[in-house]
Amino acid sequence: MTLFRLLYVSVARPGLEYDRLTDILRVAVERNAEAGLTGVLCFGGGIFVQALEGDRTVVNRLYSSIARDPRHGDCQILDGRSITTRDFAEWSMKLIGWDDVPTASRRALLLRHSGSTAFDPRQMRGPQAIGFLRDLAASERRAAA
Repeated sequence: MTLFRLLYVSVARPGLEYDRLTDILRVAVERNAEAGLTGVLCFGGGIFVQALEGDRTVVNRLYSSIARDPRHGDCQILDGRSITTRDFAEWSMKLIGWDDVPTASRRALLLRHSGSTAFDPRQMRGPQAIGFLRDLAASERRAAA
């Protein structure tokens, strides 16, 4: 198995509510666990940024399905590469709502990685996005501890 990570951004279609995302997440958690996938999804201001980790073929197949999903559009791959270790191994999928907790530390994290305090991961390059997601996941882990 070739371990692979894919980062992408997309824009939610009008009317997609956060509650609907949690329903989608429940299905994704189960399916991803069965497929050996891990990752994190951050959603804010109608924009998604997601990291998927797992077997290259499985990740590519899932992304193809995601890109065709009518609940969002303007999918853009930020990065795709072979990796040696997973960054989000404990989560088959973790949803982080950016708009839920707009704290000063979150804004500082965003500023450090994007150069902006406005959440728009479409403006990030791959290294910025993975750094942002790693740090955001680390803050989620600390909050849960």
